[in-house]
Amino acid sequence: MIYLAFIEFVLLAVVIYTAALSIERLKFKKRISKWQFKKTGLLSEKGSKLLKSIDVLLARSGVRSKLSFLDAKNMMIVSVLLFVVGIYLFRKLGFAALFYAFSIVYIPYAAMMFMSTVNAKKIKEAYLSFLTTFMGFYNIEGNIINALKSTAPYISEPLRSIIKRNVFMYEKTQMRIDECLENMAVEAGNKEFRKFINFAKMNAKYGGNFNKALMKLREQGEKLFSLESIKSANASVGSMIILVMIVINLLLMMNISADPDIVYIVKNTITGQAIAISNAVSIVFGLYMIKNINSSA
Repeated sequence: MIYLAFIEFVLLAVVIYTAALSIERLKFKKRISKWQFKKTGLLSEKGSKLLKSIDVLLARSGVRSKLSFLDAKNMMIVSVLLFVVGIYLFRKLGFAALFYAFSIVYIPYAAMMFMSTVNAKKIKEAYLSFLTTFMGFYNIEGNIINALKSTAPYISEPLRSIIKRNVFMYEKTQMRIDECLENMAVEAGNKEFRKFINFAKMNAKYGGNFNKALMKLREQGEKLFSLESIKSANASVGSMIILVMIVINLLLMMNISADPDIVYIVKNTITGQAIAISNAVSIVFGLYMIKNINSSA
């Protein structure tokens, strides 16, 4: 009978893997391939797309600014340690322990995705104020970097810290202006702010009437502000609810694994294994949905 549980697990895994792969290819492949920092920025040019995406997540969630030592490679080490801890905590549940261990590994990433969505919402709310303030300082300074430096104290977090940190790096290193602006855009992760950065990079390289471009950007930003704010709010609320339910579920399963009688039933009966594996798969799917929600927001 144990083979039936194994077959059920394989079928569920294949379905989830197929769905995940198709969505990844459609929504994230092009975006991830463009996420590049230079060596003088938050990321090295070397490394896999996975490491780059983790570094971007660390930056956008605000974790990197508070824990500067925590980069993608260190996060991978933390993930391995969490996986080992997960296997130990749920070892009495049999094969289902692998799913619960994976869930524990992914929870920090899901939390950072939630934090990234919250920060993205704050950046969207601050964007119009940023544009107006920047336009004033740009008319005085006549220089993009100086205008950004003067604008930063008058806008809210996390955009204030993003600008201050990257301007500081530009002034203290040999970073080019386009690298500095690109780092800001990737760390902020906001489409409208990305448009501003693209125009700023073009102006820094070729010149032109930047004030006219800024006026156009402000008009577009005002039209999109309401819709984008609602979308981000829904994403953050949905992610928070799923994450809380997953944590509660894991805590309940930890309590169950401490009861020898229940563990015996779960580990040695086809029904128990089916329940444990199905529950674990639902947790994994919930974590994936958090990724999907926040990536499309």
